[in-house]
Amino acid sequence: MGLLNAFRRSNTDHFTLAGKEYPKVTWWKRRNLRNLYFLLIIPLLGSWAEGYDGSMMNALQTSQEWQDFFNHPRGSLLAFYNLSFAIGALVAVFPFPWGAYFADHIGRRWGIVCGNIVTIIGAVLQSAAQNFAMFIVSRILLGIGVTISQGNCPLLITELAHTQHRAHVTAMYNSNWYFGSIIAAWVTFGTININSSWAWRIPSMLQGAAALIQISLVWFVPESPRYLINKDRHEEALEILKHYHGEGVMTDFVAAEYLEIKETLALEKVYSNRGWAELFRTPGNRKRALICYVQGFFSQWCGNGLISYYLVPVLETIGITSNSEQAGLNGGLQIWNYIIALWAAFNIDRIGRRPMALGSTGAMIVIFTLWTVFSARYAETQDSGMAKGVLVMIFLFYAAFNCGWQGLVIAYPVEILPYELRAKGLQLTFFGVSTNVVNQYVNPVGIQNIGWKFYIFYCVWLCVEFVVVYFLWVETKGVPLEEIAKLFDKEDANVGGGAATGLANIRMKELGMTGDIEVDVEHAEHELVNRLP
Repeated sequence: MGLLNAFRRSNTDHFTLAGKEYPKVTWWKRRNLRNLYFLLIIPLLGSWAEGYDGSMMNALQTSQEWQDFFNHPRGSLLAFYNLSFAIGALVAVFPFPWGAYFADHIGRRWGIVCGNIVTIIGAVLQSAAQNFAMFIVSRILLGIGVTISQGNCPLLITELAHTQHRAHVTAMYNSNWYFGSIIAAWVTFGTININSSWAWRIPSMLQGAAALIQISLVWFVPESPRYLINKDRHEEALEILKHYHGEGVMTDFVAAEYLEIKETLALEKVYSNRGWAELFRTPGNRKRALICYVQGFFSQWCGNGLISYYLVPVLETIGITSNSEQAGLNGGLQIWNYIIALWAAFNIDRIGRRPMALGSTGAMIVIFTLWTVFSARYAETQDSGMAKGVLVMIFLFYAAFNCGWQGLVIAYPVEILPYELRAKGLQLTFFGVSTNVVNQYVNPVGIQNIGWKFYIFYCVWLCVEFVVVYFLWVETKGVPLEEIAKLFDKEDANVGGGAATGLANIRMKELGMTGDIEVDVEHAEHELVNRLP
């Protein structure tokens, strides 16, 4: 009944912040909020390049020109072509977590720019590659650049979005992975019959397009008000919140939101600012760190890596060998994925994080088992009906995966982490994701050597994922960003404003933060006395 109740639409017309209820906001009816979400399309493009990469590398394997130029790579050599991107991503997390450094020291926008500069360099080198080594180096640079950018884009989105819409908009970020994959699939489909190396150079060149767009337009997006408050630029932060969340009016909601952010960050700066070690200092932080890593790790070991980079070998195991047919299936699959991922992003607060993750993983267990059975039967009988069954399972598998993992792999970590740890903890998620260095090497070798039997590993592993999610994940549905800390730290949470814990109130008194200053609140939903600078 609990899972069924999650799908029932809520009848409430209010949302809660700092212990008070406020009327729900219809974003498209508010000009400034509508403009904000239009501007957030720019950082939402951040996952475009990674999605483009996975789909492009799948599609290039269907290109005769690419195969001839690089001498038909297979097995471990093909794996190295793909995992070079993951190697770059790993380098940008450990030992050089540049994304977190840029985000915390020079701001989310500049972090996006720095990552995209590296991405553009990588795309240029890849499109101009003359040999194996040049292609590999370019892909390592692409992995570094995309990871730096990814370490900043979702932070800017989640810290700018209105409380009511934060989860939806942030979940859309990684869902846009498929926007890039769709473009790559169909661009490559369109160039596949070019009788020169431009058949793969054109798609390679376009991998830098999103980075160029972001560098050009990110300056129209306001900086994170959390970052500005942390740098003692309070007036700028308050003006951003007032303009976009209050339609230029100091409502009691904007005042309460600003107060909660300001006091929470002040508490964190004093009591939680111990650098990377803070991730492991308290029980709450250790649980956050474990979830962040596991979220990234599990997202790459669901079996999705088989299709993300190795759709062609999988299709070959069921007798689909035509280049155009493989490319067309790749393009259709990416459109299907994007539709499902967006549906999941828009329903994240309706269903909840735990039901989505558990339902998704449970469904994948069933689907992957059927996929394995159909593949085994096809290997024995060459029955075309079994091949069609595998194709259906591939599409159903991705529907299940996208409902619980695609959007949440970024949205969940960034919301459970307090500000001082948000950029750092996200790097743990990327470190988990970077285990696809192993995944991308093992998958083609496993398929080549033992065929469908390799799928049994994922059937078993998905059961492990289900158990871990059940016992570890914390539900955050409908909880404002700063207040999620109370779910992990209980009374020890450094949360200010109207949602302050008892310990936080004591600490604020010690810091002299309890002097009430009366401020005019225009067109207030409720009367509120605030402590503003």
